[in-house]
Amino acid sequence: MTATGTARPVAREPRSTARRLRAFFAERAPARVYVVYAVLWVLALQGTLALLAPERDWRLDGSLVAEIVTVYLTLLFIRAVDEQKDLEYDRVHNPDRPLPRGAIDVRELRIAMALIVVAELALTGWRSPLLAGWLLLVLGYICFLVRLERWSATVRDRIFVNLLVSYPVQAMLSVHIWLSFREATGRGPGSHAVLGAVLCACVFMHFEFARKTGARVVPGATLYSNVVGLRGSVALTVGCALAGTALALGVIRPWELHGTATLAGWLPLTALGFLWGGAERFASLRTPTWPPGPAMGYVAWLYLGVFVAALAVVRPGLGA
Repeated sequence: MTATGTARPVAREPRSTARRLRAFFAERAPARVYVVYAVLWVLALQGTLALLAPERDWRLDGSLVAEIVTVYLTLLFIRAVDEQKDLEYDRVHNPDRPLPRGAIDVRELRIAMALIVVAELALTGWRSPLLAGWLLLVLGYICFLVRLERWSATVRDRIFVNLLVSYPVQAMLSVHIWLSFREATGRGPGSHAVLGAVLCACVFMHFEFARKTGARVVPGATLYSNVVGLRGSVALTVGCALAGTALALGVIRPWELHGTATLAGWLPLTALGFLWGGAERFASLRTPTWPPGPAMGYVAWLYLGVFVAALAVVRPGLGA
């Protein structure tokens, strides 16, 4: 204690901080989810861009791996920022999370954020100054959202307004994946690339609406169903999944393919099985909210289907 009776910050050994950060990310950003999402998001969107490109010259090389790692690290950065942004809410509604319960502190999360920025600049700088600059813009906007929520009660408390200002992070990352594709191939779709971004938006929104759709009104909880009602929230969840699947098929056009490519082209349609499974479990009230497993399964399977279809149609080269 100091002379004024206030506790001094506890200085932790670097090894202790590293262990706590590993434990934090293992709990709040498990690799089996975040790595898979980053891999499939990049592969699916770049596969979509290859399908839309007037000249198909898509390569599975080091640049693609670097983009996957870049997106993965950005997702970890978002997780670290969100934990700090949501601290007051979590103290009331989720006190068992690492930050409220003291398993990690804000200083350690900011150390992780700084290390991620350095690693990401290294990953993007060697490929293109444009990629590095756009990434800094993305990370800067993520940090700006923290300030924005503190300044504006409307942004902080109204879930649809919050979604409106926070979703651009996902859109900006999709643009980064598109820029990476153009840097790697030397060309790529222009205005048609919007289709790929909209496809990714629908897929992400399905999961976003699903995980915040509850069977009952929960006062104070951040649920879309609290605002638009159960039917409205379910309609958004189902509608986004149907739209994402339709867009995937519209890009691939499996009815125009032949041989094994036809089977691969229809693969994204089977992702609707996860939608059916989630809806069935939720409708039978076996879960108080839309089950996250089927929602994540839809995202992963549809992205995998798009990538496999792109492989079958485009047949990208390997290496340089």
